[in-house]
Amino acid sequence: MGIQEDTLTQPRLSKAQERIERFAFDLLRQWPELSTGDEAAQQRIGEAIADLRRYLARTAVFRTLLKRLREAPPPAEGWSWHTLLDSEQITAGLLHMAGNATMPYHDHPGALDALLVIDGEVEVRSYSPTSNVLALSQRAAHLRPVDYRRLMEDQASIAFPAHGNIHGLRCFGDRAILLDVQVKPTGEKTERRWYFPLGASSQDPGHIIAAAVPESLLRSAVGCPATD
Repeated sequence: MGIQEDTLTQPRLSKAQERIERFAFDLLRQWPELSTGDEAAQQRIGEAIADLRRYLARTAVFRTLLKRLREAPPPAEGWSWHTLLDSEQITAGLLHMAGNATMPYHDHPGALDALLVIDGEVEVRSYSPTSNVLALSQRAAHLRPVDYRRLMEDQASIAFPAHGNIHGLRCFGDRAILLDVQVKPTGEKTERRWYFPLGASSQDPGHIIAAAVPESLLRSAVGCPATD
């Protein structure tokens, strides 16, 4: 599992944080139109996070953090999280992935999740839960595929609450660095789950059956720190 490195102990990222908040609140103001998750909504949010990344690149602390990640060895744990902003409705940071590393399927309950590749190449597979099932004597989820994307620099993937917001990532090449912004329209805190495939659905091509594990249980079992 990955390890968290909280950058909020550094000097306050005032300009960067204010811009991230503006990005999030602009989305919230438009939420009735964007919540459908249709192609037009994805395009608008993709353009907005690209604009956000260009602005952040002009802030000193963001540049310093990005430079440090680029100069550091790829994370031995496979991936690491570096917080830029964490509030009731907004979580934002940089995700650093080692070459060929995978980030298991996980959800962000009730949140819109916008990912933008800064460096490298990443595969994003998105799923939506259809039902709970009993598989191999344990509670599991039946997941249907929603989207598959192979992203390069400046390309984005947007996951919407209406689609279940379950995705997994795989890094290609030596490493990848992504800007990740999660916006929670309701502000409600719901525990994240991690999904571990048990096998393919025998009735629905492309669907998978996966064990659904609450993050608190996973952390207590393997000592994985929080990643939000």
